[in-house]
Amino acid sequence: MERPRHRFLRMATLGILTACVLLGPVRARAQEPSPDEAPRYFGGHQYIPSTIVPDPFISTTFTTTTGFGRAMGLEVPIYNLDNEQIGELEGNIGFMLLEFNYQQRLGSRFALRGGAVATARVGTTAEAILSEGISALYGYGIGGSANLARKEKWQLTATVDLRGNTLYAMSPLAFVQAVVEEIESGDSTGAVQSAQDTLLSSGDNLRVLGGLRGAYTPSEWIGFTAFVEGGLGERFSRSEDNTTVINFGAAVSFDLRPLTGKAVGLLGTFRRESLGERGDDDLGDSEAFGLGIFYTGRRFFSIGLENSWSQVRQLRADSKIDVGQARIVMRYDFR
Repeated sequence: MERPRHRFLRMATLGILTACVLLGPVRARAQEPSPDEAPRYFGGHQYIPSTIVPDPFISTTFTTTTGFGRAMGLEVPIYNLDNEQIGELEGNIGFMLLEFNYQQRLGSRFALRGGAVATARVGTTAEAILSEGISALYGYGIGGSANLARKEKWQLTATVDLRGNTLYAMSPLAFVQAVVEEIESGDSTGAVQSAQDTLLSSGDNLRVLGGLRGAYTPSEWIGFTAFVEGGLGERFSRSEDNTTVINFGAAVSFDLRPLTGKAVGLLGTFRRESLGERGDDDLGDSEAFGLGIFYTGRRFFSIGLENSWSQVRQLRADSKIDVGQARIVMRYDFR
């Protein structure tokens, strides 16, 4: 019988190849950008880069992101040996993030990209450390963009992406529960095996997504970007079925230099995800709102602070947790 993971990889590869075949022969009546034109300077507006809402620009770009944050209001249900809930633990979690992304422009209409990310999280209270322990996640992404249309004030780009993550977790609470359960049943050998299986665990997932990204510039001081993507997603646990994934969002970019002469840019973002990608299987859909402030004195370089607040559904407790993040974003666009 074909393994579910192999079947998923085959479907993902077939989807990417199909998208490339469909996008390859597209002939967009596009306005070709100048080789010396800054890719984020479009329609007279200098767009602010965002890690929450990706932009549609075909460019050669290197981006680094360093972030930290806190998840508050985490609820962990506690069950007895009869699988009856007897209480719950509450706590907060702190985490850090480091991410690198590079995109290579291929002519005026195509671009390929790749990236890597690492995150680590740990409870900030005794209850959170007991219930959630410590976890680390490593991820990668590869993808491509094809410009469908580029006019004076708007442009549209099609995208294909494959993203994967590997999660390592240590759970003291799950370890204690498993050992007690096996000892109560009189199986000391099983207790040792449960310790090995529950104290340290790992899992990985994949996402294969296709979508559209667009930009519209009504004025030199303001611009809008938006994206939508959908596809298939794996869960970290192999006991869970694969599921569909739909993500979408929008951003508004303000450049204050045309209005005040100050090299300052402001950013507002919104993003919705139907399935948590960089957490675990206990996280469901989420909505995130962000605000950023950036230096806009150079067209090929940006640096700034992007903050976000989100609510993430916690499936096992049927509740939502609040997550606050701050990210230092640095982006350089090559000529």
